[in-house]
Amino acid sequence: MRSTRRPQVALGALVVALAVGALGACTGGGADGSANDGKSAQLPGSETVSPAPPGKYKTLPQPCAAVDLDTLKALVPGAVDYAGTEAVTYDTDRLVGCGWQAKTPDGSSRSLRIDMERVVSYDPAVSDEVEAKSDFDDQAVAASIPPLPLPGTSPTTTPPTSPTTGTGGTPPAGPEDGSADLSPRRLTNVGNAAFINDVASTPKGSHRRDVTLVFRTANVVVRVRYAQSSPTDATPPQSADLQGGAEKVADQLEHKVEG
Repeated sequence: MRSTRRPQVALGALVVALAVGALGACTGGGADGSANDGKSAQLPGSETVSPAPPGKYKTLPQPCAAVDLDTLKALVPGAVDYAGTEAVTYDTDRLVGCGWQAKTPDGSSRSLRIDMERVVSYDPAVSDEVEAKSDFDDQAVAASIPPLPLPGTSPTTTPPTSPTTGTGGTPPAGPEDGSADLSPRRLTNVGNAAFINDVASTPKGSHRRDVTLVFRTANVVVRVRYAQSSPTDATPPQSADLQGGAEKVADQLEHKVEG
């Protein structure tokens, strides 16, 4: 009697082979037997989108050591502690800040605060630097800072808002420096883009002036706030003085970020 075991074994092997082939087709296995994951799957005719490049800067400098001691003593004279008060943040690789302040017996006071943010884009198609530029532009618009004039054109003057509103800027009451422009404006000598805003106010019993300088370098946005208040019977805070101090601090911070 002839045995039938061999045909049965061959038939079983054929069924197994067909099943394995079908499983490979369903799971997207490659021709070489390798498996494709969902991230690399691509529809026929579609194009692969390359992610935007990461930001230039991966960390931020230590904020309370970013301004040198001589500058602090000149800008905030009489401070009790020049070590500064560091801002409380949850991610010091993304956001840091520090502040200094001092008061004098006559009722005057000065304060300096710096904040540095390393901007990160969560959109793969938008780079960190583009996101930082958008953030900077939003701050300039919120402060009503006029744009830089186009090459070959004359700058336009935007009427400032009321000094008591805290928005926009107010030029000094009189010429403090014969030819210097002290109005809220764009700056071209700090970072990739910068602006300075100057707001005067008259809180009860005092004169106050707040100067804010914001600049962007690559994917980092830096804000410098330098303010002074004085009693009504004292000399009001001067724009040239405060703006010059803010620009000096910004110059140091730009080098710290790049270092």
